[in-house]
Amino acid sequence: MRARFIGWLLVVILTAIPLAQAQDAVIEPASDEEVNPQANISFPPPVYVVRDSVEIRGTVTLDNLRNFFIQFRQLVLDETESDEEAPWFPATVHHTQPVTDDVLGLWNTFTAEDGLYELRLTVNTDSETPEYVRISPIRVENNVPEFLQTDDETETAEAAESDEPSEAEADPEEADPEEAEPDPPEATPTPEDTTPRVTAQYESNVRAGDSTQHHIAGFLATGQEARILGISSRGTGWYYIELPNGRTGFIHPGIVTAAGDLSNLRRIQPPPAPLPTPVPIIPTAAPAAQPPQPAPASSSANLVMENNVVINPHPAVCGEAYRIEVTVRNIGSAATTSGGIIRVTDTRHDGAQPASTDIAFGALAAGGTQRVFGHLTTSTYYNERHNINLRLDANNQVPESNENDNLHATAPYILQRGNC
Repeated sequence: MRARFIGWLLVVILTAIPLAQAQDAVIEPASDEEVNPQANISFPPPVYVVRDSVEIRGTVTLDNLRNFFIQFRQLVLDETESDEEAPWFPATVHHTQPVTDDVLGLWNTFTAEDGLYELRLTVNTDSETPEYVRISPIRVENNVPEFLQTDDETETAEAAESDEPSEAEADPEEADPEEAEPDPPEATPTPEDTTPRVTAQYESNVRAGDSTQHHIAGFLATGQEARILGISSRGTGWYYIELPNGRTGFIHPGIVTAAGDLSNLRRIQPPPAPLPTPVPIIPTAAPAAQPPQPAPASSSANLVMENNVVINPHPAVCGEAYRIEVTVRNIGSAATTSGGIIRVTDTRHDGAQPASTDIAFGALAAGGTQRVFGHLTTSTYYNERHNINLRLDANNQVPESNENDNLHATAPYILQRGNC
């Protein structure tokens, strides 16, 4: 086994040497001096083999952070082909909260063919120029070669392929009854785990509290399960779950499917939502009077939601997720430098807000549109009048010429009781 591991390590090292000769700066960053402590990927490092779902770890704490996300693409080894022409594909969703030496996102490598790739972290701030961090090469290897399989895997495969019966099986009458092994004792059946569980309908964030104001504590990949330990005591409906890696946190009920007995869940008190950091006001000397200058001609973006918002089903049913589809259009004269979120809030007639969710959208060229969707579950105040309110660019991530056309509200409806 040790010899096989050493052989595998030599294969990786020998593979990386010609890559570095074929393309300049394949392994990035080249040295510790080039690592930005406020924007970096610490795992996986260059020349690393990954498979299945991979936690990408690092730090993003730049000032005036708007959002960050991670992309991947196959490594360009042909010197005649420009690497700028190769397309990038999303590895994670957009995040707006800073992260310090923790998980930046979950990369599901099942959709990528085995081979060499590079990762790129994009961090958008108030500056016009994004911050980029690239890590390469990274080898995706979901199909393990035979010569790298463990001894146990090889022996199991060989035993499964062998059709030759043993001597006792070939002639049972010649087997010595005294040497025959006694029947093993019946195994005690393992009690069935009846703990209720959630299954992620999409790649989902798990947060430290029961709102999107709390920082991200973990992730669930699409189809991944987690144990339900309780439910928020504030009536928001967020489940308190335990991830497969042992971490715990809250997850929105509208993005998961719950199974099991939910009638006696423990009420978990979530932490309070974090308060924004106050910005200190530093007095400065009044500038010298300047003659009036004409305003420079400039172009800017302006986002709006078109009137084709779809709520399905409508009216909504208590305790059941409904789908919200929205078309975002940039009617301004300039492209946006980043995407943002649409905050969808289910509001009772008296102003109470029993449920909300965020729908992400990407950057838009001037005149461009995007059709995006999300899901929301309202689990309280059935048989009462509700409204569904949408606020475009809720976190003000996108500079716009007009911030007054970002609201949309549906006609009032009565929340159906359903199973509540």
